[in-house]
Amino acid sequence: MSQSDEIGRSANRDPHPEAGANECRYLQSIHDLRHLLNGEWVWDVFVSLRSGPLQYTGILAAIRERSLENGWPGRNHTYLQDSTLNRTLRRLEEAELVDRLREDSFPYRTTYWLTPPAEQLLAAAMPFVEWAEEHSGLLDRTRRRRGGGRTGL
Repeated sequence: MSQSDEIGRSANRDPHPEAGANECRYLQSIHDLRHLLNGEWVWDVFVSLRSGPLQYTGILAAIRERSLENGWPGRNHTYLQDSTLNRTLRRLEEAELVDRLREDSFPYRTTYWLTPPAEQLLAAAMPFVEWAEEHSGLLDRTRRRRGGGRTGL
């Protein structure tokens, strides 16, 4: 076999046969995260709780205080409703990302906090936040093309 035949054969071989399996795992993990974190107010809850436990009313007030029009199409409203926060907190609790303690005596206060996996998730998200800040122009242009119109938020 000539040297050029050998080079052609080796070029057709996958130098990393485990790459296909790794790509499948990678893609599955991305899809799992997307479904786990799906929800309009999930990240708002995370950010509200990242500095420590809050009672339900504290989470609601914190989110309402900083709720802004994000400029992306598809967001139905900018004002968080009680029922929506309840559903979001329930989903996050079921996903073991938020934990809660309800007091047994009146007045019945419920306090929520992030679990260690949620805290790790927030720390892991920092490179994405930095990427978004670095590429804010790209995000603004994309937001405008998709019909959001507002920029700089």
